[in-house]
Amino acid sequence: MILPINLKMTKSKLVISSLLGGALLLCFSATTVAQKKEIQYKVEASAQASSESTLPFWLVSNRNGIIPDKKSERLYLGFNKNYNRNEVFDWTLGADAAISSGFHKTALVNQYYIGLKYTKIKLFLGAKNPEIDLDGLSFTNGNLIMAGNARPYPKIEIGSIDYINVPYTNGWLGVKAVLSNGWLLDDRYVSHVNLHHKNFFIRFGKEKGFSLEAGIDHYVQWTGISPVYGQLEGGLKAFAKILIAKEGAVLTTSNGGTSRNEADNSLGNHIGQNQVKLNYNLNKFSVSFFMKNMFEDRSGEVRKIYNVRDIYYGLHLKLHQIKIVKSILVEYYSSLHQGSDEIAPDGSVCGYDSYFNNSIYRSGWSNYHRGFGLPLNSPSTINDDNSIYFLNTSMKAFNFGFTGAYKKLQYLFKATMYKNYGQVYPVVNDKSLPIEDWTVRKEFTVDPQEYQKHFLLELSLPQNKIPFDISASFAYDSGDIYKENFGLMLKISRTGFISNMLKK
Repeated sequence: MILPINLKMTKSKLVISSLLGGALLLCFSATTVAQKKEIQYKVEASAQASSESTLPFWLVSNRNGIIPDKKSERLYLGFNKNYNRNEVFDWTLGADAAISSGFHKTALVNQYYIGLKYTKIKLFLGAKNPEIDLDGLSFTNGNLIMAGNARPYPKIEIGSIDYINVPYTNGWLGVKAVLSNGWLLDDRYVSHVNLHHKNFFIRFGKEKGFSLEAGIDHYVQWTGISPVYGQLEGGLKAFAKILIAKEGAVLTTSNGGTSRNEADNSLGNHIGQNQVKLNYNLNKFSVSFFMKNMFEDRSGEVRKIYNVRDIYYGLHLKLHQIKIVKSILVEYYSSLHQGSDEIAPDGSVCGYDSYFNNSIYRSGWSNYHRGFGLPLNSPSTINDDNSIYFLNTSMKAFNFGFTGAYKKLQYLFKATMYKNYGQVYPVVNDKSLPIEDWTVRKEFTVDPQEYQKHFLLELSLPQNKIPFDISASFAYDSGDIYKENFGLMLKISRTGFISNMLKK
């Protein structure tokens, strides 16, 4: 959520923001006296510049939507208190704000949250950036659907913060799950949209040695007010439908037009991912191999999973006793299939997902004009009515990165390369045949394909002899989609505990 000083907020947005702000202040007031030492602060000043009018890809993408696309300067202030996982009962809270010349010099509030936990069960309220996964080397942050590319959205969530061991299994079997509902508060084509999320994961094996994890993430954009169809289904009955991906009603327009999108598929805009992960953890090193596939609407049903061909693979190696190279990651992603090739009785071809786009929720899988998911699928068209279209949804992509330290100097490098096919569309080979004998082939909107490369090198010196951290990020783009572009981001920051600051 953004709260610019001059933002015109609807009544519902004000209510949600007021509740969150009041709860946050109450929690902060009640707990800071007793546990000031656990609350950290961060103050940061940064500047970004480039050889072109816009910044290179990796200076903007997967940074939680807070870096403008163009050259800018930014001042940031934040505080947070994390869970102590060794405590039976504990709490978390945080908030941050930034002023950026690239966002018309308005104050932006990106995070604001509170949470409670008992053992491994949590209750959470607010908006929080996703945790950085895979040591910041990934082009997905380990998540095809929520990659940390857009601003976070406020939600109420209950779930587990880690795997909970199943009784009588001696730690060999664990489960974790989350259930939440949130609100998208930006200016959207469909206003007042809710965003539901749930997941369930199971782990076979202990933390040391071999273990196997498998699970599913499921998100749904639902309800809201459409400029075409009016009020969309909402309330408890609609929530029960989206929980189990049940179909909705036929939608009608003011002039009598209809849409069977939700009646033939499911109520709301469903998107998700299945995951399998194999781990091998030892004291000296750990290695993980993981595989995920993305689905939309009914293409994610178990009975259709055999037809899944769009796959994301990753191999991650962590070296626990070597400083010069601490972590290495290799990733590959292909999204050329985009669902099934179903031919309906009326001769229409269906089953193509067109990832991140939706014909009803026309702002797509985005928040504040930034895509939630894999940033390579960037919004290509943003219209005045806040409808958004992702044009480059079919691609093959490769990413390689490593990180480590030489003495006090820490570094991170990653290289991302991909071939863009645009969008896939079906072509019937011979329509003169009876419909039951039709065959379908796939063609793409970009032919010949476009090639693109993005590089990032980050160097940082942590505060030691000097009272602040210094970091520099160098980025370079080259290819058919983005012009050749060099960019630089400089940051100076200081972190510490509020209690230590008050003593001085």
